[in-house]
Amino acid sequence: MSRPTAISPSRSVAAAHPTSPWQGLARKATFHETAATKGILAKATDFVRAGVTINLSGAAGLGKTTLALRIAEEIGRPISFMTGHQWLTTRDFVGREVGQTERTTIDRYVQSVRRTETESRSDWKAAILALSMQRGYTLVYDEFTRASAEANSALLSVLEEGILVATDRASDRSYISAHEDFRIILTSNPHEYAGVHGAPDALMDRVMTITLDAPDAAQLGGIVSARTGLDKTTARQIADTVAAAHKGTSEGDASMMRSAVMIGQVVAHKIRNGRTTSNQISDIAKEILAGRGLQVTKSTLKAFYPDPKPETAA
Repeated sequence: MSRPTAISPSRSVAAAHPTSPWQGLARKATFHETAATKGILAKATDFVRAGVTINLSGAAGLGKTTLALRIAEEIGRPISFMTGHQWLTTRDFVGREVGQTERTTIDRYVQSVRRTETESRSDWKAAILALSMQRGYTLVYDEFTRASAEANSALLSVLEEGILVATDRASDRSYISAHEDFRIILTSNPHEYAGVHGAPDALMDRVMTITLDAPDAAQLGGIVSARTGLDKTTARQIADTVAAAHKGTSEGDASMMRSAVMIGQVVAHKIRNGRTTSNQISDIAKEILAGRGLQVTKSTLKAFYPDPKPETAA
């Protein structure tokens, strides 16, 4: 039997890495780059800078959103963000009437005569696409195929001519021309079957699709380390354990990233607050993987032990 290895707080976990679990839109500090991701990042950034709309396509959990935001950061313009869903309509891209303003003027210049003038106007609120086009922002439209083809049809003239047509009579203009710095980055999951609409051929003909592959164990370990601040050895042990748990399952490789990062977050939290052993880390991994519907065996947990027979039996 091997003895559990004690792991103390490291500088990367305890001090250098932010403790907030929420990344928001600022993900540059936790983005793990390999030769492969650097190549994709450079290629995609060149396309976007040249005015080509890209679609980062891949299964859930591959980091499409993180990569899209990283590309947007490289562009160097303010970033706007929206997520597709089935209730989106054209108004959510263009804008809508939000009320009316009425002004009344009473003229009593002559005491015996009262003249009243009433002026009414519709109040218009521009939506995210319209604002992004006007101000030259980089719009990240995440999971765009979750919106209907009818709603996404608003993008056709935008991607082709840089013009957004406003058909609502309450709008103060009939169309909006894109600022020269305006760019769009799309993401989509072609493997999802619930709540996903087919993208129109006319729209897909206007974009460049880049398909993302699942990371291998080495890449996954680097991602866990970058996202959580764990040392590379512990992060790689988590990655190997997650890969072993997913091997041969219907889950495939795509959801490994979320499983590994989830384990890493809990482990990093425990390490920040004191010493932790390999037995405790393997227990955390076992609990999280089982909670995600994966079977965990002794062989699954062997990455945490120098001896192939771990002390913690599954």
